[in-house]
Amino acid sequence: MLFLKVPRKDAETIRQHLIGGGILAKEYPVINEGDFVLFAVIRPYGGFEVVELEVEKRPAQYKKLKDALSGLMDEGELESLVTSFDIIGDIAIVEVPDELEAKEKQIGEALLKVHRNLKTVLKKLGGMEGEYRVRRVKCIAGEDRAETLYTESGVKMKLDVAKVYFSVRLAGERARIAKLVKDDERVLVLFAGVGPFALVIAKSKPKTKIVAVEINPDAVRYMKENISLNKLKNIEALEMDAKKLTTNNEFDRIVMPLPKSAHEFLPVAFKAV
Repeated sequence: MLFLKVPRKDAETIRQHLIGGGILAKEYPVINEGDFVLFAVIRPYGGFEVVELEVEKRPAQYKKLKDALSGLMDEGELESLVTSFDIIGDIAIVEVPDELEAKEKQIGEALLKVHRNLKTVLKKLGGMEGEYRVRRVKCIAGEDRAETLYTESGVKMKLDVAKVYFSVRLAGERARIAKLVKDDERVLVLFAGVGPFALVIAKSKPKTKIVAVEINPDAVRYMKENISLNKLKNIEALEMDAKKLTTNNEFDRIVMPLPKSAHEFLPVAFKAV
């Protein structure tokens, strides 16, 4: 491939001229060489030195998942593709329809191409299950792991999506609740998981006192690690069944992020405020 060797101080100006003239070969990388920059070109330009190098093309860049899969699937398959998914840290969690199971690996690899920040793609193997509300997953592309580091509202959270319940879609709700909490409030968070509600509140309102209750031992372990990771001193993490919590009029606010059966824990909540 032909490369145009230009002085570094003039590189950006020349690059714009190359683009405008349709001379720049954009599919090849820019090479830095001391005081010079080398641009791949389809022909010589401006009397600058031209060198011939064997360089691989850049990986194709796609903005949409369907674009990355267009050469690998027919129209019917692309129509069946579920294009919405969750990204937690550097992990994507996707749903693959049964009719596309044979192409799940291609779907995962395509996601890695579209979202360069991703390291792992996990496929959902069902809904939330059991007392701990944990989802079974399978790695279909990238690094075979389920642990990641996620950042939200300035808070870092370490978690394993195969061992704990976590919803990235509640980020807005967590920020909203944190804004409602007043300084010096005593807050009880039931079903605390790895601590997202407690952590976001504690970070934004450092004078609050928060007790976070969770029954899943893996989630509690991560919550304690996340408290230390964020250097927070105003959260107490308790591993226990929320129904067994004994407290009377100790809290100003109760947070209960359990959508289906939170009403079963109302007697505990009423005693706590």
